[in-house]
Amino acid sequence: MRYEPSPKHKPMPSPGRRGSVCPSDVDADRLLQDSVLHGHKRYATDGDQAFCGQCHDRARSSWHGYPIDWDDVPPRILRDWLDEGAVTRRTVRQARRRRG
Repeated sequence: MRYEPSPKHKPMPSPGRRGSVCPSDVDADRLLQDSVLHGHKRYATDGDQAFCGQCHDRARSSWHGYPIDWDDVPPRILRDWLDEGAVTRRTVRQARRRRG
């Protein structure tokens, strides 16, 4: 697996309907390697944010990723991250409050 930003996505923050690329201060390759597969998507966290990855070139195993809301993380994965200490309940609560 290798990380490759999608040219369809825009830098954060930007208005519009298309998704956002991973911020430049995030180690996207490490996140991809540490990610958890759920269906056809991969989920990862850096401890502060949640990210989702999708394969866009199966032949080369190339994935692109983008930040997502904590509510978009499958509940089982979020529960595992909380149990493992990969993220804290406080971090998730604060992000949800900021969002809305």
